[in-house]
Amino acid sequence: MSRNKEKQNNELNRLYLSKLKRPKVKRPHLSQIHTVDELRRWLPIIEREIHMTLAQTTSVRYTDEKVESMYKQISELQNEHKKFRRKIAQLELGANVNVLTKTIPVEKPIHFYTKKSINNQHETLDDFFNKKLDLPLLSMNDYKIESSEKSLTVINNDKPFTNNSLMSLHTRKKRKKELREEYIEQDGLIFQLPDEILLHLFKYLSTEEIILAAGVCNLFRRVANDDKLWKIVDLTRKSYSNRVLVKFFRRFARPCTEILKISGAPNGKKIKNNLVKLPPYTEQLSYFIRTSYPNLRYLHISKYDFRDDPTACKNITYLPTNLQGLYLTKCEMLMTSIQGTSDFLKIPKAPLKGSTSNFSLEQLEILSFEQSSCLGLVSVRYLPDLSPNLIELNLNGCFRITRTRTFTDTLLSFHKTLRRLYLKETQVDDDTIHCICRKLKFLTILDIRLCKYVTKNIIENLLTLKQLEQLFADDIIKIEYEQRKLNEKL
Repeated sequence: MSRNKEKQNNELNRLYLSKLKRPKVKRPHLSQIHTVDELRRWLPIIEREIHMTLAQTTSVRYTDEKVESMYKQISELQNEHKKFRRKIAQLELGANVNVLTKTIPVEKPIHFYTKKSINNQHETLDDFFNKKLDLPLLSMNDYKIESSEKSLTVINNDKPFTNNSLMSLHTRKKRKKELREEYIEQDGLIFQLPDEILLHLFKYLSTEEIILAAGVCNLFRRVANDDKLWKIVDLTRKSYSNRVLVKFFRRFARPCTEILKISGAPNGKKIKNNLVKLPPYTEQLSYFIRTSYPNLRYLHISKYDFRDDPTACKNITYLPTNLQGLYLTKCEMLMTSIQGTSDFLKIPKAPLKGSTSNFSLEQLEILSFEQSSCLGLVSVRYLPDLSPNLIELNLNGCFRITRTRTFTDTLLSFHKTLRRLYLKETQVDDDTIHCICRKLKFLTILDIRLCKYVTKNIIENLLTLKQLEQLFADDIIKIEYEQRKLNEKL
């Protein structure tokens, strides 16, 4: 009997509510509304539907599929709310007004209702059913949103909403958006500039700053995706791990990129000598560089290890082909040793697994091993076969380069093409410089700073380089060279 009476009370409750409830007017389509007042009249109704649907998601009686459908309904209502706000702004401010979304913190959190227990345990069932029922979904005072002429507040989907229900963890993680967002008009002068001016301003931004600017608005995103801004990808301002770089290359693949600069993140210190341990230049990293930037011409690699790690690229054939400039700065590479290890610069007869097919550096004009201390004389002898058309060779900081006949012959093999030669902190001597001045007559830049075996006796030889434009040398050599050169002109 009590169960039947409970059902009857529920039916009476629904009947009573149906009589109190006003007939629901169907919301017209946005294209059928042409006045601001009518648009503003529907905004609170959309907001009320969003809050009611959101409140229902906290109930434990719904399955995950039902809760997920509620969230989809909330997203649709949010989009509809945004369209209403956008049309209000266009009707009030003009059709050409751009609209920018900006996230703001939630001013008033939504307090969801919970199941209430009977406080008075001695209360009879008749007294309980005769008292006024608490229907929280009908008390919408907490959901009223005050209208404001200046602030246009709608729903935001950028931050995760705090939900204390018993829904699954997967569903809660999937919901990563907030419920507040503000539409503001783009009345700044920068939004009135043409795309050409914005593109010129964006050229002064770094790659990281361009990515951040693209997230501001659709106008900035369109300008930031221009191919002219992606010809140079510079990621050397901060050291990134290989995992982050791979994600970046997969997401921002650009066929228009011609210059790529990367710098490895240190992996701690070596135990023996307390030196910084360089990250490995892995085959995976090399693969995504080749596939994401097929038209790459200049590759700058700094602070990477090509030796110790099993996944490291131990041969130059893993690098992109048809490069015009290759910069290996402060890198550690495999060199020929008495243990029989293969040299990094030696191209194997059979192609290695995972290496670049049809690898060739015949177009290479600039090759730099600056501060790569592992480069030795045995490795240098492979350069003429590897890249016979070198215009610039940078060996600054390669202290293993000594005054030998092998090194001199290697340099002389570039007598037709070499224009810029950097030998700072190497162990070359006067005889080496004498051979260079005698054969490399097209040199325009020569760097022999901090070469302890080079003396001022080579000034006579330096004066024979008639096309030499810049000489980087110690003060004793440079001052006397400039004086003698000036006297010859007089």
